[in-house]
Amino acid sequence: MLSIIQTIAERKIQQAMTEGTIPDLSHWKNKPLPPDDMAHVPEDLRMAYRLLKNGGYVPEEVAVQKEITRLEQLMTTCTDEREKIKQLRKISCLKTKLEGRFGRPMELGEETPYYDRVVDRLCTPKKG
Repeated sequence: MLSIIQTIAERKIQQAMTEGTIPDLSHWKNKPLPPDDMAHVPEDLRMAYRLLKNGGYVPEEVAVQKEITRLEQLMTTCTDEREKIKQLRKISCLKTKLEGRFGRPMELGEETPYYDRVVDRLCTPKKG
């Protein structure tokens, strides 16, 4: 027994077939589907994520990661040491926010090895 929506869909498909308005999809025959960009998302959340993505919503962790990347790129051209420290603190806060969402241990402060690596990388002039 078909639901009312299935019945309507079947009728529309039959109508399109008789009118010849269905596009030719034979080039997909016996070919694999494109890779799923949601493979990293748990199976029970994929549909919800797809709906949000199609609606233009960006998950918070993606937005935060983009902001971190943007700040890191800005720091490479920054010459003011105080501004660099300010940006490093912003990056540290954003990374802490991400780490908190994923349940990783949080390290704060200027004593951490990550902080020293970032400072060293940003203080080293780029070649070329």
